Amino acid sequence: MDSLNKLIDLLAPNCASDENAFIAADTLIKRINAFSAHYKKLDMSTAVVLYHSDSVEFFIRLMALAQTPIDIILPPNAQPQTLVRMRELSAFFCGEHSAASEGGFSYIDEALDDTSSSSLAEQRNDNIYWPNDKISGRLIFFTSGSSGPAKAIYKTWTAINRELNTLEQTFMARLAADSPRFVAMVSHQHIYGLLFKVLWPARFGHCWHGPMFHYPEHLAQYIDSQAPNNWVLIASPAQYSRLVQDNVLGGKRSNLALLFSSGGPLEDSDATQLYQQFERAIIQVYGSTETGGIAYRQVSTSCAVPWQPFPGVTLVRHNGQLTLKSPLLDEPMRLDDKVQLLSNGEFMLLGRADRTVKVAEKRVNLVGMEARLIAHPWVKHAAIMQLSTGRLGALVVLTREGLHQFEQCPRKHISQTLKVHLGQEFEAVCLPRKWRYLQSLPYNSQGKLVPSELESYFD
Repeated sequence: MDSLNKLIDLLAPNCASDENAFIAADTLIKRINAFSAHYKKLDMSTAVVLYHSDSVEFFIRLMALAQTPIDIILPPNAQPQTLVRMRELSAFFCGEHSAASEGGFSYIDEALDDTSSSSLAEQRNDNIYWPNDKISGRLIFFTSGSSGPAKAIYKTWTAINRELNTLEQTFMARLAADSPRFVAMVSHQHIYGLLFKVLWPARFGHCWHGPMFHYPEHLAQYIDSQAPNNWVLIASPAQYSRLVQDNVLGGKRSNLALLFSSGGPLEDSDATQLYQQFERAIIQVYGSTETGGIAYRQVSTSCAVPWQPFPGVTLVRHNGQLTLKSPLLDEPMRLDDKVQLLSNGEFMLLGRADRTVKVAEKRVNLVGMEARLIAHPWVKHAAIMQLSTGRLGALVVLTREGLHQFEQCPRKHISQTLKVHLGQEFEAVCLPRKWRYLQSLPYNSQGKLVPSELESYFD
């Protein structure tokens, strides 16, 4: 088990920033101490829900709660149905008061709403520690729901800290200069955003920016307002795909030191175009909430780039079944992804094995059908799903050429042309019956496509 480390010894002097200024580590420690002392006085159950949209406010509460053995529930968002489910797990809530009220929680921060004021000037306790299984409870995340109902995933701080050590050792040597600043377009309520945007920079003395940027234009404006920095950008494949079209950040390439993508596959075509825009390759990270980080790669001009496992991670195949062995896991885990294992331990990722469905008694691999559809010059992105009727539905984002055809021809002609294209590989009875054309695919905040949301387009 890891040794205890005082938080003040780990944080950079100016460890975070908000929209206006840097935030000193000493200021954070004072606020964390106030929250920690308050939480320790409360008679709470074994778990508490934590949600706050600002990463600095979130971090303060996370560190304070981690001074106690209570489990911390991290909802992926503050949508009404999400809060209903969280309320079933705990009656206690800290973070944003509006979410606590909407969910009917007992709000435990009420007495601390003024802790950012000068009343904290004398409050200081150096015995605030980085989270550790000796003193801290577990973190409870939730899967994205992209492959079924969202489920709770319990993470120990031992596993979290091991992954943070791996990130620092693997990627920080790539920076040409010191003092990187971490900024994100993804939420810290999910494991990718939490690890990469908040915990990694905090644990190793780097600076992170509290507010999340929803639009690249706002990020570009913020970068312009700051002194030259080595920015580390944390974003999802869907967000990078939009950057390909808009190229909003291309002019900031000299300020962007590292660019990370995770939460889903980044299209090879997007990766190569982004390399041209930024003159550096996106670092793609492969893994999940359950597995933690598995491997990474960078695509520049060639798309045939294998994935390199993180230290200590191995993939093995036994009796046709792929198994992951990782220092982040207590025991080997079965994977449903299709990979080609290479002799040097690296691998090529071929898609998910569990997206094979039966349509009219025929087995259809949806990954293969999507790949075939994207191969058509009219199609940029596609998502195919099995509807409640048993038939398939297709959501399609058209290329520039496809949009031109869409403006000139009836929609039925476009759909029929694409069905003929799919018919070269798939039987007619298996082809999508319903077609919808969108400007972009409806990725959620984790960069995932959720089946229930996709099906709503076909109601």
